[in-house]
Amino acid sequence: MIRTDTPQPTWLAHVLHSPTADYLSNPNPALGETITLRLLIPSEADPDQVILRTIPNGEQQFTSMLPQSDRDGYRAWEAPLKINEPRVSYRFAIQTEGRIWWLNALGVSLHTPLALFDFKLLAGFHPISWLESSVFYQIFPDRFANGDPSNDPVEEADPRYRYMRRTFPWGQAAPRDRHVMPFYGGDLAGIEGHLDYLEQLGISALYLNPIFTAFTNHRYDVSNFREVDPVLGGDQALISLRQALTQRNMRYILDIVPNHSGMMHPWFQSALHDSESETRGYFYFADNQKDYVSWMGFGHMPKLNYASEALRREMIEGEDSIFAYWLKPPFAADGWRVDVGNMLGRQDDHQINLDLLRSIRAAVKRVSHEAYLMGENFFEATDQLQGDGWDAVMNYTGFADPILHWLKGYEQDALGCEAVLKADFPWDTATMLQAWNENLASIPWQIALQQFNLLDSHDTPRLLTLLDGDKALSRLAAIVQFTFPGVPCLYYGNEIGLTDEEGFASRNCFPWDEGQWDQETLSFYRKLIAFRRESLALARGEFRILYFDKDLVVLARVLGEEWVLVTANRSEQAHPALSLEVPTLSLPGEREFKALFGSGCIEAGNGWLALPQIPKGGEVWH
Repeated sequence: MIRTDTPQPTWLAHVLHSPTADYLSNPNPALGETITLRLLIPSEADPDQVILRTIPNGEQQFTSMLPQSDRDGYRAWEAPLKINEPRVSYRFAIQTEGRIWWLNALGVSLHTPLALFDFKLLAGFHPISWLESSVFYQIFPDRFANGDPSNDPVEEADPRYRYMRRTFPWGQAAPRDRHVMPFYGGDLAGIEGHLDYLEQLGISALYLNPIFTAFTNHRYDVSNFREVDPVLGGDQALISLRQALTQRNMRYILDIVPNHSGMMHPWFQSALHDSESETRGYFYFADNQKDYVSWMGFGHMPKLNYASEALRREMIEGEDSIFAYWLKPPFAADGWRVDVGNMLGRQDDHQINLDLLRSIRAAVKRVSHEAYLMGENFFEATDQLQGDGWDAVMNYTGFADPILHWLKGYEQDALGCEAVLKADFPWDTATMLQAWNENLASIPWQIALQQFNLLDSHDTPRLLTLLDGDKALSRLAAIVQFTFPGVPCLYYGNEIGLTDEEGFASRNCFPWDEGQWDQETLSFYRKLIAFRRESLALARGEFRILYFDKDLVVLARVLGEEWVLVTANRSEQAHPALSLEVPTLSLPGEREFKALFGSGCIEAGNGWLALPQIPKGGEVWH
């Protein structure tokens, strides 16, 4: 790493700014509005000048910032900011001791920083009002609850699939037989029948894995985008679930697969058997008339080709397109999770992913600005999170991967590849924090607050399995998840201590016998969820790293007078009590932070923090 020999004034590391209500007169300004922007500089500093740097219409502009009042060890510097573009980027230049230092969302630098990490404000941004206090619960429908055994799949074979459907007793692992597709009878009536349980847990929104008609239990091989699978109860069951959710002021989003269909979809069957079919252009066929492109080579999931205007109208752009249809009454879904969003509209020389995403966004927001559009992406999605694409992605890269690499170690594979990357040691703390900071800095803060934060899903091992059954580390991860910028999602069954099971992996049948539940873990999640939903600082507040060392991290979320502190200790050993100077702890006076789960407290004041002994695990202090 190249290092500068130029010493940085100590106080520069303690300058504060975040695109929140504590620093902006309006954190969600309208196009054309002029707002007041605030930068907090330690009072003992005496910079020669402070400049707000913007780049309206591509040309650099400097605005002098003027010092205002002092409070809690900081002096506020302010300047007007004209919101002249849909996305306004800005950074600060601080001239002191004959040098010019730049400050952007990633931190302080002597060199002119990349625009990627500038602070960003979206004009005319409409925050999804129900989202900030939401806690999601992901459900794999076939495995949650069987509310209506009469619609369980009957044994059925389809020679084109080379296997048959078969329903097994709840929780009984199916024999290993690649010719059998196991079902367990979970359905929408089962979900509706357990809404009281979810409400008592504190859940306010559901994310349902695919529910459209398909041959498999996961339903990513959809055969009808306009029909709820009869084995889940059909359309009427979804209407009933919607009504029951509304009575409880709960929301739900659906899982859609616009990247591909199932091979049994009538579009594909027509295209496969008739080269003159009007749906032939919906897919990528080779010149030999029979070979076609499928998702990752899985032939039962042929890839959709959005060069077809007819397909775009049907799926996205038409007045009653599939993306719009399910958001309207009587189904009135509250948004979409889009499967393999990173691959949508991408096939070799045909790369229209961003154009397609903008069309999907326009279609969804035409129905409702309150609809949540969230994409699956296991990798960096910076260019799709700038206000004109996704409202959020499943935040593996920006949140989950860094903390799990810190707790467990780095291990990554690539689908369909033999090579695996596996490190001998977990990430050090600074690496995790750098990963978080870069991901947060690369997107507008308004979008960061909407990111879909998860730790596991139907596509990964369960958290407790991944962490080798370590409950202390599992709860540490959950505490950071629920206090990190964004919207948390709990994978069904984690709250009662489920781990992966042979024959099911992470797609377990939920055990409704309470004698099998980890009641202590359930109590933990209920308390954590309740706190997350009540805290405005966790919904809208600034994110600060107050302190870290080899095994301990101390984080803060701040909004106005509300402070929430988080400690996370990954070591087997308790971290010794510690008195710290923390200049960025800008409190008006002495304060005591009480533990949410334990009985201890943290003493703090303006610029200092007295940590008690911190045992292995996580804690919330408020």
